[in-house]
Amino acid sequence: MIRDFADFAREISLEAGSILLRGFRSPKTVISYKSKTDLVTDADRASEQYLVERISERFPDHTIIAEEGSRKEAAGDYIWYVDPLDGTNNYAHGLPFFCVSIGVYSIRRKQVVAAVVFNPFLDELFSATRGGGAFLDNNPISVSLLDDIGVSLVATGFPYDKATSDSNNLKEFNRIVPRIQGIRRMGSAAIDLSYVACGRIDGYWEGKLKPWDMAAGSLIVEEAGGRVTTYTGGTFNPEFPEVVASNGRIHEQLISLLDEDCIQK
Repeated sequence: MIRDFADFAREISLEAGSILLRGFRSPKTVISYKSKTDLVTDADRASEQYLVERISERFPDHTIIAEEGSRKEAAGDYIWYVDPLDGTNNYAHGLPFFCVSIGVYSIRRKQVVAAVVFNPFLDELFSATRGGGAFLDNNPISVSLLDDIGVSLVATGFPYDKATSDSNNLKEFNRIVPRIQGIRRMGSAAIDLSYVACGRIDGYWEGKLKPWDMAAGSLIVEEAGGRVTTYTGGTFNPEFPEVVASNGRIHEQLISLLDEDCIQK
């Protein structure tokens, strides 16, 4: 059954990716502003409409929760967390770091069980099933082997309310940057997590995220041999708005750097 979820998620992510590509770098793309830092495009909405309709038809007893407001409650065990366009700001500015992200969560098991992250511009499809491994296209992937955070490459992001909230990741950023080799800001949580999974980066942290940002990527990291937790090392929950992901080898080091009290000791 879980394999069926993953196969179907791959199928519909490819079509949703085609929808996104048709509007990418197009003067006809319509951009709206939820706030100065939070955008939405007509491509987001078209992709979401397609995905929600297909999932509803195929799995009518499953709940669907999607970024742009689509929500269908159902009595079944599974929740589909759908981000029709993760990295909208990148997309709107013509940057090729955006994707479709689909994670299937089992309420009974309290785990994400199937996942797909598809970047249509780069034609890269990351996928995973619980207990079945993680893949880039059809090739197995695994996290990096690096065990010293001082020479690691790490990614992060910042919340939309960074100008008005004290919880804007700047304190954590300033503590961590001097203690690592380098930092990257891809602008897509799903891509960041997928890049941890395939070893392109060694770790990632970010707060104030939504479940559709993290659900798919978290499973891909875990199935690639990595570790995914909260900032304090607790069990990951897509409904809890923070994530730390790594190759596992630098995880405790990264968590300790996120802990201000630990740094001051």
